Amino acid sequence: MKTDEKLDLGILILISFLLSTYLFFQTYVIAMDGAFQHIPMAKMFATGSFREAINYSGQQPLYAILVSLVYRWAGDFELAARWVSSFFGIIIVFPVYFLASRISDRRVAFLTTLFLVIHPYVRRYSADALKESTYLFFFATAVWFALRAVQREQIRLFLFVPFFSGLAYLARPDGIEPLLAVFFYTIFVERFSVSGKKPRVIFLLFLSSGLLLLPYLLHLREVTGAWTLSKTKGMAAFLGLGMMKEGIPFVDKVLFALKDLNLEIIATVHPLYTFFLVIGFATKIRTGFKRGEGLLVVLWVLHYVVVFLLILNLTDWSANSAERVLFFSGRHALSLLLVSICWIGEGFWTSYQWVLMKAESSSWGRHWDSQRQAVIGWGVLLAITLAIILPKTLKPQRYERLSEKRIGFWIESQSGKGNTVFTTMPRVAYYADGVLEYFDFDKESLDQVHAAMVNKKAYYLVIREEEVKHLNKVAEPIRKSLVEAMRYEKKGMERIIVYRRTP
Repeated sequence: MKTDEKLDLGILILISFLLSTYLFFQTYVIAMDGAFQHIPMAKMFATGSFREAINYSGQQPLYAILVSLVYRWAGDFELAARWVSSFFGIIIVFPVYFLASRISDRRVAFLTTLFLVIHPYVRRYSADALKESTYLFFFATAVWFALRAVQREQIRLFLFVPFFSGLAYLARPDGIEPLLAVFFYTIFVERFSVSGKKPRVIFLLFLSSGLLLLPYLLHLREVTGAWTLSKTKGMAAFLGLGMMKEGIPFVDKVLFALKDLNLEIIATVHPLYTFFLVIGFATKIRTGFKRGEGLLVVLWVLHYVVVFLLILNLTDWSANSAERVLFFSGRHALSLLLVSICWIGEGFWTSYQWVLMKAESSSWGRHWDSQRQAVIGWGVLLAITLAIILPKTLKPQRYERLSEKRIGFWIESQSGKGNTVFTTMPRVAYYADGVLEYFDFDKESLDQVHAAMVNKKAYYLVIREEEVKHLNKVAEPIRKSLVEAMRYEKKGMERIIVYRRTP
């Protein structure tokens, strides 16, 4: 590795570390998936209940396994989960930088990695108890080795692809995509300089993939009764076999899904990044792709199609267009961001060169020498980009929900662990280290909730201040049995009231 590359990586690691550390202390409350899926699963792994842990929820097991290992040093599961996320969120710099340097020069590789490091969602997830940072690191590493293998035509490098793609898959089901893309690209696109090498590569990919993935796939078949990649989504969902359900015309479904999917992708990737992506990809088409870069195109298209098919299968088409729930979140778009981040860096560099050219031809630009123009043009364009991106990246997370955390701690301090908590805010029960009984006033009346509390011998009812109106609709005996025990009111936070049921 050259000295300049070491300097680049040092700067990028420092920026990544500082941003992750800042957001670590600016993320006030745990994510719901972390509290009720990843951490319970990690606790089972930590206690040796491996089979129970693997079968728990619909999550893949890798992130929870790592959390259970780090817990031995952290002493707290939430802290361990966030340490794991922060670690992978910081070191993702390495595979992304090396990937970008294979299809462009050092300057674009630096910009590419910088833009990933400061991306709002990538950065936020690195400070939270979520699996995304772990998934993205192994996904990026798999893509990097895939590109290296294609460019160098070294068979041993191809063996790293199923390994790292398999790890990404054990964090999230779509982590299998780099492996699938390599199979497709190797079979239909890649031309090896040595005859007979392609069959050997394909055979080794099949063999290594089977050895690494078959045990978990067999477990999923045992659990679900069908061949699938996930505990929650069958092959029908992945292949789009349910898209013809309901009476809505197929074309209408496709148009609705495409519109919402593309809008969500632009919002997640960020409109400015999308602008640079279009410029960068157009530049690549004009100047020509480097060898193996077509693999990124295949991977981008593959993930787009997979997500599109999931939307077609999981959307409730029986509802009208205004009420349909799109089963797609920004997390699904992060793979598209990662695959296309090199073209985003290329787009920024192309934009910078255009600005520099305009500056040189302008009247005010003639007063400066070329070096000064380059520095000013670079600084201004980068400053504008950072000014647009960083405010969203550095925004504190869930401060308004900090009251839920404090109420949960208060309940634990009053009655110890293990309390059954009836609440409309699940995190309260999590921080109380109790048993959650979630209810929804749109579906259940307070009379029903009170009856359930009596049946389960629960004493705590926690609701938001605006939900107190439901208390006025119940019979007097019920109102008298629910005594206000605690009220939390602080500016900028949810106002919460705790009621204790009298025996």
